[in-house]
Amino acid sequence: NFFCQKNEGNPHRFPPGVAPLLMPALSIDQTDKNPRVPLSSPPSSFFTEANTSFDLFALASTSITLASGRFHRLFSSEADGLSCNRLMNALIGYGGPTVVIIRSKDIKGKCGAGIFGAFTNSPWDRESGEFYGNSDSFLFRLGPEPMGVYRPKGDESNFMFFNPEARSKGYDQLAWGIGFGGTSKEPRLYIDEILDGSTAKDKDLTFENGPLLSNKDESNSYCGFEVEAIEAFGVGSSQVIKDALHARDEHRKEAQKRIRHAMKGAKAAFLEDM
Repeated sequence: NFFCQKNEGNPHRFPPGVAPLLMPALSIDQTDKNPRVPLSSPPSSFFTEANTSFDLFALASTSITLASGRFHRLFSSEADGLSCNRLMNALIGYGGPTVVIIRSKDIKGKCGAGIFGAFTNSPWDRESGEFYGNSDSFLFRLGPEPMGVYRPKGDESNFMFFNPEARSKGYDQLAWGIGFGGTSKEPRLYIDEILDGSTAKDKDLTFENGPLLSNKDESNSYCGFEVEAIEAFGVGSSQVIKDALHARDEHRKEAQKRIRHAMKGAKAAFLEDM
C-alpha cells in the first residue's frame, strides 16, 4: 500500500507494513541564468500537472530514488532547443541520478509516437568510448501502450554511454551521442548526436527484453525514430540534487581551465613559428 505525499520530508508516520510513496516535486534549474529558459517556462512538457500526472506517478513507483524528493529539470528541448549537443552539455559532469525522457514522432509506415527513456543512478562524469554506470539503471516505456520497465539482467554492464564525436575527432568509429545498453557501436537506446540516426531496440545483453517504441512490427527488434521532444531531470532529494549540480559546476570550471590552457599553448606555438 502507498500513501502519496506532496512534500519532501513530510513527518507523517505510517503504520507498520505501509510504505510511503512521495510524489516528486518538479523544479527548474535557473542557476545558469540561461536566456533560453524564461522564468515562466513550465517545469515539464511531459508532466503537465506536477502532482497529478499519471506518468510521473508511474515513474516514481519504479525506484526509491525516483520517489525521494524532486525531478529537477536539467534540459528541455522545448526551452533549450532540440539539440543533442545541448542535452549532452547539460548532463556531462552532473554528479547524481538522472532520468532522460524522449517523445518520438508518429511517422506513417514506421514506428509510432511514444514516450520512453532511461534512468541512471551514476554520475555522467566522463566522455568515453566505453560504457559505465551501475545496475541501478533501467530502461522504460511510458506510453501510449502499457508501461514497461526493463531492468538489468546481471550478465553485462553496458549501462550508460557518453561519446561526443569531438572526443576522438570522429576516428573511433563508434556511436556518437548518448546510449544505454547494447554495444558502443549500436546502443540499444541511442540518441544520435545530430538527431538523424536515433534508434531503439527490443533487446540487448544488458537490460531485460521489451519494446521501447510503439506500433512497430513485432518481428523487427530494431527501429529508428525521430525525436519530437527530450527532457532530462536530476532526481532525488534536494541535497542530492544540490551536490550533483555543484559537481557539474566544478566540472565546467575544470573544462574552462583546460580550454584556456590549450589556447595559451596554441598561441605560444603560433608566435614561435612566426
